[in-house]
Amino acid sequence: MIRPAVESALAVARSGLTDDPVVPPPPALRPYLGFAKQTPQSLRAIARVVEGDDNFRARVAAEVDEAKVGRAGWLWLSRPEGWAGELEALEAESAARSADEQEARAERAAARRLAVVEAAARRSESEAEAQRVELEAARVELASERALRARAEAHLADLEAQVSDLGAARADAIRNLKRVEARLVDRSTEVNTLRARNRALEADAATRESTRSSSAGGAGGPATRTPEATPRPRPTAPAREARPAPDRAAIAAELARAADGAAAVADGLAALARLLDAAPAAAGAAPDLTADPGLGDEPGAVPARRVPLVLPGGMFDDSPEAAEHLLRTPGVTLIVDGYNVTMAGWPELAAGEQRRRLVTALQGLAARTATHSEVVFDGAAVDAALVPTAGRQLVRVRFSPPGVEADDVVLDLVERLPAATPLVVASSDKRVREGAKRLGANLLHARQLLDLLRR
Repeated sequence: MIRPAVESALAVARSGLTDDPVVPPPPALRPYLGFAKQTPQSLRAIARVVEGDDNFRARVAAEVDEAKVGRAGWLWLSRPEGWAGELEALEAESAARSADEQEARAERAAARRLAVVEAAARRSESEAEAQRVELEAARVELASERALRARAEAHLADLEAQVSDLGAARADAIRNLKRVEARLVDRSTEVNTLRARNRALEADAATRESTRSSSAGGAGGPATRTPEATPRPRPTAPAREARPAPDRAAIAAELARAADGAAAVADGLAALARLLDAAPAAAGAAPDLTADPGLGDEPGAVPARRVPLVLPGGMFDDSPEAAEHLLRTPGVTLIVDGYNVTMAGWPELAAGEQRRRLVTALQGLAARTATHSEVVFDGAAVDAALVPTAGRQLVRVRFSPPGVEADDVVLDLVERLPAATPLVVASSDKRVREGAKRLGANLLHARQLLDLLRR
């Protein structure tokens, strides 16, 4: 409260140095006269000097008034009667006011800090709420993903079960197919036996008819013979028991019924094989399907790699023109997946008629292009008489052995024919095409060959 009075005392001391004559200040004040700015410590030291020098204090009080230094400063400088009590009261009032102001400042500062904290808390709550919403959305999404995964796993398990069931059904179908093939072999053997027996019976009947005709002609001839021409009596053979003539109509009917049954079984086998997509043959080397010489390289020779034929530029490999070009290549051999082609061309016909149509068409193709053809059908027990035989020097028909599929026979031919022989394989079966392409053969689709055959 007395700081204005202290600062006024310092100003009076400085002005005394410039008066004429000079009024020297108290010696203790000289160190503080040169300070540009006084500190609280220096002000307290100056106040002690002024308070201890009554003359200098009276000089300062004479040069200032209460308005300049305030009531407390004026009381401290002039010290009228009762000044100490009044100054103490003023100091207590100032201290209380200062405390109130400090408390108000502290309260305002606390309010500001509280506002900052509350704003931060609101931001934190907002962020926490946003995080809770995100967490809830993540939980919902996680639950959905888990449900989808559970459904996918269940679907996968169902598919695996279906695959297993289909595999088992396919294995059963293949076993049934093999059993039917075996029955077909037996049935075909019976048919051939019945045909042979029918031919023997017809021959026996023809012999009997010829014998009866000869006997009848001798009995009606001239009876006049010379004694020299009379034949000597022959010993008579014991009479055989007369047998009834065979019922040829019944035999023919049974034979026709057996042949129809064999053809129906063959058709069913072919259709079943196509539905099963021709499962691969059992592991191990394929059996020798032909005894033709020249189907393999010399023993001990390193097999050469077959190189497919190259089509002229601008010719599409799936066109009939490309097929014609390949099959007119000198020395080329055409290998035909029989039923794969016939089912694309004549699916409405019976298996035997399909074979006849294909072989006849290939014979016509051979007449135009001189192409050697190897046609492979499923079924070792099919009667060769059901296949045309004319022109067989260029068109050869093969039937797969028991337990072997036509696909394996086709691929075996491609692998064992000399690598120098250009080969063209006609099939739309994926396994046959991939295997033949891997072995260096050119490929024709079944429809592509059929378009060429119908030209």
